[in-house]
Amino acid sequence: MKEILFLILLFLSTAINTFAEWKLGGRVVPGPLPPDPSAPTPQLDIKKDVIYGIADGIPLKLDIAKPSICKDQKVPLAVFVHGGGWKGGDKEGAFSRSDAKMLFQLGFAVASINYRLSPQFHFPAHINDCKLAIRYLRKNAEQFKIDPDRIGIWGSSAGGHLVLLMGTADKNDGLEGEGLENISSRVSAVVDHFGPSDLTKATQAGHPTVMDFLGCDPYFCIEVAIKASPVTYVSKDDPPILIIHGDKDKVVAYNQSEVMAEKLRLAGNPCALIKVKNAGHGFTPDPPNSQIVPSKNYIDFLTISHLARYLEPALLGDLDLDGKIDFRDAVDLIIHLGQFGVGPNAIPAPDNWNPLADIYPDGKIDDKDWEEFWKIWRNRGETLFPFQ
Repeated sequence: MKEILFLILLFLSTAINTFAEWKLGGRVVPGPLPPDPSAPTPQLDIKKDVIYGIADGIPLKLDIAKPSICKDQKVPLAVFVHGGGWKGGDKEGAFSRSDAKMLFQLGFAVASINYRLSPQFHFPAHINDCKLAIRYLRKNAEQFKIDPDRIGIWGSSAGGHLVLLMGTADKNDGLEGEGLENISSRVSAVVDHFGPSDLTKATQAGHPTVMDFLGCDPYFCIEVAIKASPVTYVSKDDPPILIIHGDKDKVVAYNQSEVMAEKLRLAGNPCALIKVKNAGHGFTPDPPNSQIVPSKNYIDFLTISHLARYLEPALLGDLDLDGKIDFRDAVDLIIHLGQFGVGPNAIPAPDNWNPLADIYPDGKIDDKDWEEFWKIWRNRGETLFPFQ
């Protein structure tokens, strides 16, 4: 009898979740909440090959998609920058990524941009284009129904390098390029997946791909390599940065992320460094039959959680992204107390790091976060205990 009752309750729970109207901050989102990479991609309104500028006679294009259910809402925007060694790759396929799918479930818009490629074009063409894309999206925020004050970026490999550069180099650093000069290219959050950060290091300098990107050998044009390196521009006012990198990466050495993370930590950025064990470039298992830690699903969670932490106020204090603040979030916060996003000498964050636990944004989980959690809970008047 107990088994039958359990099955009935399970069915009712599933039915309720299936037909639930998911909400964040009063606005309807596709759900499910928490986001689930195995759930179907929500229905999307997609605009493809939007021309955001012209450079050297080449139309620069981006794609942008938004959940259909959020059609009339002003939503946060996450922009993906593809990899490919600065000489390959394409904006196509970004919307089918599991992390993009989860952002759609949260009611975010997602854009994917193309930029000029090497060896035909050299630095700073690539970063000029990326920054122009952000200015274009911000200028046309009303047309796309996105919030111009809630734009975050993420990218992998060469795209990781470019999002780091987009986040750290400001309007006075000479990398903005031409077009829409009166519009800001600043973003609110950055997630870097295994991108190079210091092109002067021996592991990067002299590499043919780097030379194609810079248009010269860094050994003989060190000033260009310095200008193209995100570590050059780190400052306290940079947007919060999350770095995720495999420890067995043979394309971009893990040390590249350690150098960047230590610079950010010393500058006072609320950053975090996630060291993915047994992972090569692209988080592929190395050796092939090994298990990466944290898992790919948790890497996706980290990525969207960091962006959500700074782009969606309704999720502040919602550590499990289920759309409410309750006992589970309090327990999760207790579990993370005492953790650092980056420790001295670039010690990485624990494998279970949760960007949403850094409620008071300083790169560590402590009493300040606990106090902020209770303030949020009291102000929202939500039920603390489950099933109540």
